[in-house]
Amino acid sequence: MAVNGYELDWDSTIDQDEQQPFKVLDEGDYDFTVDHIDKTIVGDNSEKYKGAKMATVYFNIHLRGEEDVSVRENFILHSNFAWKIGALLVSTGLKKKGEAITGSYWNKLPGMNGRCHITQTKDKKYNNIQTFYAPADKADSGANKWAL
Repeated sequence: MAVNGYELDWDSTIDQDEQQPFKVLDEGDYDFTVDHIDKTIVGDNSEKYKGAKMATVYFNIHLRGEEDVSVRENFILHSNFAWKIGALLVSTGLKKKGEAITGSYWNKLPGMNGRCHITQTKDKKYNNIQTFYAPADKADSGANKWAL
């Protein structure tokens, strides 16, 4: 699985002195590739779901003629959010719409492709994935080849 950047060593040369600017995407539909997943738990900032299992999924959002933009989404492993997990799995072709899925689907996600709708927070500080599209919902008449 590809991770943007690289690990530094204790004596690595540091030539940067500020963070690269964050790219706010225009609201719209984008192709993505799942980069990697961190399996973690919900922290203290959520009283209702504190301690619940959570997958933080890192997506490479593809821009035509530009470098990919990384977007992170959290998926709380709770029945209230099963729809969100299901939508991601359908978009990547790992799950068929209307059918149940069981097994180690999280391990299969890195490298999978899909399509989504991106919005921003009101203060335009973060890119959010609002919707995952099922393969039949392709907005470009089938030009994308992301799913099975």
